[in-house]
Amino acid sequence: MSPFKNALAFALYALPSAALAYGLSAIGFLEPKLAMLAGLIACLLGAEAHASIARGVERRQVRRELAELTGLAAGLSRELDHAGERIVELEERFERETNARMERIFSEIRVVETLVKRLAETRDAPPMPMHVPIGAARLQAKLVEEFAPVAVEPEPDVSTMSDGELLETIRRSLEANRVDLYLQPIVALPQRKTRYYEGLSRLRSEQGALIMPRDYMRVAEPAGMMPTVDNILLFRCIQVVRKLAQRNKNAGVFCNISAYSLLDGDFFPQFVEYMQHNQDLAQHLIFEFSQMTVNGMGPIEQESLSALAALGFRFSMDQVTNLKFAPAMLHDRNFRFVKIPASLLTGGHEGDADIHTGDIKEVLKRNGIQLIVDKIETEREVVDVLDLNVELGQGYLFGEPKPVREEVTRATAEAVSAAA
Repeated sequence: MSPFKNALAFALYALPSAALAYGLSAIGFLEPKLAMLAGLIACLLGAEAHASIARGVERRQVRRELAELTGLAAGLSRELDHAGERIVELEERFERETNARMERIFSEIRVVETLVKRLAETRDAPPMPMHVPIGAARLQAKLVEEFAPVAVEPEPDVSTMSDGELLETIRRSLEANRVDLYLQPIVALPQRKTRYYEGLSRLRSEQGALIMPRDYMRVAEPAGMMPTVDNILLFRCIQVVRKLAQRNKNAGVFCNISAYSLLDGDFFPQFVEYMQHNQDLAQHLIFEFSQMTVNGMGPIEQESLSALAALGFRFSMDQVTNLKFAPAMLHDRNFRFVKIPASLLTGGHEGDADIHTGDIKEVLKRNGIQLIVDKIETEREVVDVLDLNVELGQGYLFGEPKPVREEVTRATAEAVSAAA
């Protein structure tokens, strides 16, 4: 009890006791000494009752405090148990994530080792023509056209090299990882906001000169280096896309794959294993194949395509030269985009096309495929394309391919975020 309550209780029994002693003495019922003794006894009895009540109050308070402490201890015990479970869960999660990272790193190392080993083999191997095991012979004859989407003139020190010098420069560039990724925007129409990017790989010489696909393919293919070159460039594209995806969850990049990669029995299975540990890239990466490659696919290429599709990766068909294709078949193969040049849609060159240009967008949409009109170079072409209700466009009018550096990657991620 508080001091105030104790003083009040003392007054409640002390004052009546004094009044009792005075009253007994005043009426003559007891002598003054006996009346004082009677008042003192009454005061002591009141004090005893006060003490008993105070102890009872203290016992109840102690019991409440003990109950609170018991509840608090039980709560702490539950929290400790939960913390223990959380620690075990974090340990298991850390172990799983560590194992996943290690598997990802090991798969990447295996791919790199394979590419480096094959690159070393091409250094020692004598020049020889590259034989591609595919039924359609026209595929190899036209592959050079497939990899020259950007007209950027190489610097003089590259264009003046002999074939032997250029071949050695290519080897050194690959060995030193002087491989750059260029990004060209794919915009939403008519707003012209960046929606996706197409990734284009370039080699650099020791002096920093660009080595374009039309240059390195001319010497790499007769030397038997083209599969190795193509695979290293593809792998480099994947690495850069991962960095870009880490900065923005809405980033999407189209990455070219050639028939060389699909047919490579050593590289492609390891590449699929690498992508199994990087399935989170499926929403950021769209693998792109030319119409010629799609039309010339045999059982091996189909199997390679199915392996990537099973991991959730989407495909795009570009470099379309005619409208003779089956959208339903493309959808079944997990193609979700088709790129058609603006000149083919607006230039009246339909020929024996299976689909009328005015209907192409709706036909593709009904089959779950989105149309992208590329090679848009003039405002007039934009107007013609918009008349066809096209929603995505690509071309030098909207932006040239730019090299990916750290600051460019950051700006790219911010641009895609703003568009989304």
